[in-house]
Amino acid sequence: MFWLNLLGSVASASVLATFCMNSMVPLRAVAICSNVLFAAYGSLTQIYPVLVLHAILLPINCVRLLQALIGVKEPYAALIAWAPSTTAFMPGELPLNEKWRETKHCFAEWRRRARSRQDLMALSDRDLRDIHATRCDALHEARKPFWRK
Repeated sequence: MFWLNLLGSVASASVLATFCMNSMVPLRAVAICSNVLFAAYGSLTQIYPVLVLHAILLPINCVRLLQALIGVKEPYAALIAWAPSTTAFMPGELPLNEKWRETKHCFAEWRRRARSRQDLMALSDRDLRDIHATRCDALHEARKPFWRK
């Protein structure tokens, strides 16, 4: 029972976090996490209206995240632009268009930032001095979210 209450609390906190976001990409990413957490909570506690609501909201938030990432206004166009091969939808188009490459580059950059911030925290004080940084500088950089430069 404790784990179910904890899951519900974390899911509720993630919804609260979405209301504190300033930009669309992190908002949608946290909303997707919230949908997954609440769907799990609704399923495990057999609260089916919560499960159904978040099962419906999950694909909506995924499409909206794609729209925010690739800068397309129409949901259907976002799905087509996201598809790795658009030849089935739009004959004559390149299989990997520029929007797809930009999106992949964005995710790769996020992974790189997260990894480098973890590596920064693993450095010793001596290593930090070698790169002219203090432990305080390292903590400040490591606490930034992965989507922020």
